[in-house]
Amino acid sequence: MKPLFDIKVWIILGLVLGLVLGFDHPDASTMLMITLMIQMTLALQGLKFNVSDFKDYKKGILLCLIFCFLFNSTITLLTGLLFIEDTALWYGWVMLSAVPCAISVMTSTFYMKGNMKLGMLGFTAIYAVAIVLTPLMTHFLMGEAVSSLKILEYVLLFVIMPILIDIPLNKVTIPPKLKIVVMNIVIMVMVFISVGFRRDYILSNPDVALWIIVANLARIFIPCFALIFIMKRIHINREDGVVYSAMITWRNSGLASTLCIVMLGTTYPDAVLPGVLSLLIENLWFVIIQGSFSKIWPPESTAA
Repeated sequence: MKPLFDIKVWIILGLVLGLVLGFDHPDASTMLMITLMIQMTLALQGLKFNVSDFKDYKKGILLCLIFCFLFNSTITLLTGLLFIEDTALWYGWVMLSAVPCAISVMTSTFYMKGNMKLGMLGFTAIYAVAIVLTPLMTHFLMGEAVSSLKILEYVLLFVIMPILIDIPLNKVTIPPKLKIVVMNIVIMVMVFISVGFRRDYILSNPDVALWIIVANLARIFIPCFALIFIMKRIHINREDGVVYSAMITWRNSGLASTLCIVMLGTTYPDAVLPGVLSLLIENLWFVIIQGSFSKIWPPESTAA
């Protein structure tokens, strides 16, 4: 039964299926969006907060916004400058930098026993800001290549639908083990669709794919471990540190890939690559950090 609850198994399975089978389907973007909304619905199910919580957690929420947009977005955009001579890839990096964090920040917080209330409040604030910031960033950096209104529509759809679904779903109790298994399957499907959609390009242009992978490795791992080192030195609460380390790492690569497929799939099909390969490396980060976080930053009760 252990493989059912091991996220590594599902991510590897999605990667292998994507590379072996491919997924050149005309409805790939719709399917990817559905998996994203299912993941968000499950992650938000059962989580509740009051308006007063925003006041109590205002410092933590501000830090979540700073790590997500000021640090993560800026680092992602600067990484994309390495590929600016290729318009399609540059647009892909811009889209990746403009989208907010993934709902996976809640998944990682859940798995790594972080501060779920802070994660939920920070995530809510980030998406409220993203409704304005994401369309503005893409318009400023990509001009008429994409429709800002269409991007706004997708961001709103991605937020509103899971909230509406969770209204009746919050009246039932989903066993934690069942939720973990379903989340694992959803992540596997997401990896499969994303990697499979541009499998042919990845296999026929391994040099380009490799450079994008290397860039994402540096973009994701270096800031994360640097932040963990700093947070430990200044004695940030460990449970809060779990949330912040996810915020500085995880973009909504699935949403970025979906937007690239929908809006740039005809004119710049390779724009999806930064998001697709970012999703792959982010999940690799999750596998590694999940297994090593307690060793890097032991809980106070077990710390030497």
